[in-house]
Amino acid sequence: MRGTTVTRRALALSLAAIMGAGLAGCAGSPDSGGDFSAQRETVTAFMTALERGDAQQASTYLSDTTSFAREAMTDEFYAKAVEHPADARISVATDIDDKVAVQVDFRLGDDDRELNLMLDQADPPRIEQWSGMPTILRSGGGDGRLVISGALTLDLGAESTYASLLPARYSVAFSGSATADDVDAFDLDFPVSPEATDARLPDGVSFAGGALEFGR
Repeated sequence: MRGTTVTRRALALSLAAIMGAGLAGCAGSPDSGGDFSAQRETVTAFMTALERGDAQQASTYLSDTTSFAREAMTDEFYAKAVEHPADARISVATDIDDKVAVQVDFRLGDDDRELNLMLDQADPPRIEQWSGMPTILRSGGGDGRLVISGALTLDLGAESTYASLLPARYSVAFSGSATADDVDAFDLDFPVSPEATDARLPDGVSFAGGALEFGR
């Protein structure tokens, strides 16, 4: 999961831009181009598995899980999340080139959240790209350690780190070399609630678009 920050972050930003352009182009007719029933079924099954706490089943709807730690895809780890998705609803589905873009609205505790998913047109379809899933981005280097939900430990080294998590709210604690990362130790729930502005986040830590980013 190290050394891929730039590539993965560019992918997420590209997906967000593509989704924005595609959805703007279909304003007033969110399902123009087809009913996308197969893709809707995949997304519905994915979100239903998450609401039930079935992380292993949810992971089967993703075409690539290499950015996830193996432990992060287990039911035991997922059960330790602070909050799980609820009340998921597909708000938009549209075709973009040879893919199908699906926007999902859901609740995470008291917060309204959104996932932008890109699916292929295989049988059955799989989720190829996403924007809005919890992501941890650590730029820079220096010794450090992340502990997620008190169960998953990521030892950090000299390289940047990219780690994906299934949609949920997790407790995240960081300890490490402040001189190397310019970040003090922190312990917070992530994704950060909209009420928790940057002013309330630790120095050197930011949250936007589903990503918790720290370091320099």
